Amino acid sequence: MDIDVNLNEVKEKPLLPADVELGFAIVTAEVKIAKNANKSTGNKEPYVNCTMTVLNPEWPDYKVFHSFSLSIGALSSPDATFSIKKFFSVVGYVWRTDGKFSTEEVQTIRFMGKLKYEDKAPNRPVLAAVLRGIKAA
Repeated sequence: MDIDVNLNEVKEKPLLPADVELGFAIVTAEVKIAKNANKSTGNKEPYVNCTMTVLNPEWPDYKVFHSFSLSIGALSSPDATFSIKKFFSVVGYVWRTDGKFSTEEVQTIRFMGKLKYEDKAPNRPVLAAVLRGIKAA
């Protein structure tokens, strides 16, 4: 059976650029539990799974996925792409006085960052750097 698609007319979307400053908005954030146990604690740790859109108009309809582990080891990391606490500090987000935050609050964050591509998934952009927050207009 023929399939009614003309592959000659399909235009492939280019990859997002690596190592270029881009604006991002977190549009979804949800807490999930890791499928595998943490090697240090032996526990299946919670993490915040985020979907981000690219704010630059030349890259419409692009999404980037990123997760922040909520393990003690991850939270104490100085890397803003790994520690959600450090991420908050870099983007200027102030968590509540009791030290807590919500996924709804995370979904208000806009920031400048850079992407990279790794050999194991050469078509999937990975957050490489968190540079600064973007103030709401």
